[in-house]
Amino acid sequence: MKPPAATFLRRNLFAVVCSVTMVVLLGAGWWLWHDLRHQEDNLQARTLQGEAELETIAMSPLLREALAQTRATVDRVNRNLAVESNLADNLWYFYKLEEQTKARIRGLNQLATSGPGQDSRAEYKPIPYTMEVSGTFAQVMDFLQNLESGPRLVKVRGFTFRRGETGTDTVVLQLDLTVLGKA
Repeated sequence: MKPPAATFLRRNLFAVVCSVTMVVLLGAGWWLWHDLRHQEDNLQARTLQGEAELETIAMSPLLREALAQTRATVDRVNRNLAVESNLADNLWYFYKLEEQTKARIRGLNQLATSGPGQDSRAEYKPIPYTMEVSGTFAQVMDFLQNLESGPRLVKVRGFTFRRGETGTDTVVLQLDLTVLGKA
């Protein structure tokens, strides 16, 4: 005759396997939960230790000020990023510069981007533009200076500069540029 444990195991094999699996999974879940709490406690302790050490640094007020300025700059950059799909707002930015400088935008095109793919972790992407600006030399240079020192981050990739129509003091500036945008 077979022992009762072997008979029970053979008759209820599925139930026994499920029970053992459940006990193992519960043990693993408890261990992960316990380890997560331990890691959170460890992170909190290290954070407090880092803050305490920061207080002992002689230059901590300067470091805090530099950190605050850096965070403010990053916030300002993020607020002024172009959004590729918001074509009206992107073009309006250039037309505001036109209004301020009295230069005339004769052609402005937002080009398709060939930036990072959808699965990329990049936060920023370049949005390319081509434009042609005309006016007096002072107006065109004022436009270019306002473009370079404005709130949006602009990189001029290429340009051509030529005289306008004969007999006038008009100059024409063709620009190939990118504006930093959100990915």
